[in-house]
Amino acid sequence: MDIFTHILMGTLPCFLLLLKISPEAIIFLWIMAIFPDLDIFVDPFTKKRSLYFLSHKAASHSYIIGTIITGILSLPISLLRRISFIEIWVAGVLGFSIHVSLDFFGASKVPILYPLSKREFRIIADRAINPLLALFSGINLLILLIYYFIKPYYYVFMGLTTFYLIIYIIYFGIRLILRIIIQLRLPKGSHYIPGFFPFFYLIYTKNSSEESINFKLNKKLAFSKKNKVILDQAFLKNTNQITYIEQAVEISKNYRFFHKWSSIIPFIHENEQRAHIILILAESYSKMRSYFLSIVIHKEKKQIISKKDGFGSFQVWENSKF
Repeated sequence: MDIFTHILMGTLPCFLLLLKISPEAIIFLWIMAIFPDLDIFVDPFTKKRSLYFLSHKAASHSYIIGTIITGILSLPISLLRRISFIEIWVAGVLGFSIHVSLDFFGASKVPILYPLSKREFRIIADRAINPLLALFSGINLLILLIYYFIKPYYYVFMGLTTFYLIIYIIYFGIRLILRIIIQLRLPKGSHYIPGFFPFFYLIYTKNSSEESINFKLNKKLAFSKKNKVILDQAFLKNTNQITYIEQAVEISKNYRFFHKWSSIIPFIHENEQRAHIILILAESYSKMRSYFLSIVIHKEKKQIISKKDGFGSFQVWENSKF
């Protein structure tokens, strides 16, 4: 989930709890609502899988770890400020849980039960990063803060805060219901991927027959039978192309995005010496940019020449040549 939605969803309960709990507890709640993403500062040092605990959206996005961390941080705050430990702790757990729940709701997997289990979960009801939601949340957050600092009427301000909370509950509710209904109706091998707008979505399909493997990405609207094919890649089995793609997929497991997302669409270009494979994550697809992993293999030596990941246009890759 984007940073603006995380901040806003942490700010709303803070405003609603004004005059009901201590200022220290409110501030702690807000801090813990954005605390889990501080792991991005240590993630560059955790390239080895043995450091999974510190990697982005790993242990920091566990309800269990959150409960322990907030408990540890709550104790000195309680002692120094002479405030109820339970009040501080519960506020911190609430803020931390809001953050983890928002990420769990999106397309990126998080280990919500770590350290009991490293298994990662997701609801995939919204994009991991939705720029339209981020813009909407940023504007709403700005409106709330401006109104707060111009000394508003208490009940009007509480009403506005409650209104925003209801709007977001409705938004997330629509997203969740749409995801459940559509996924239940999809055939085996097909997966729902949320779009940037609530009622637009993508369907990722991977079908395997005796002769070939087909990867397809379709764009659909909830209230329409129209179906737009965005990407459609087919590869014959028992060929060098499939071998190269399988090799690239194995390499991709060392990349965090590919570890957390699973809907891969491959492209491949070859010449006499090299095979250039590009894996696109359908969960990240947009018309302008999608997340990719590019791998170049020397065909005769069977060596990896280069590896590169990032964001770019699939149309560029589709038309690219050596």
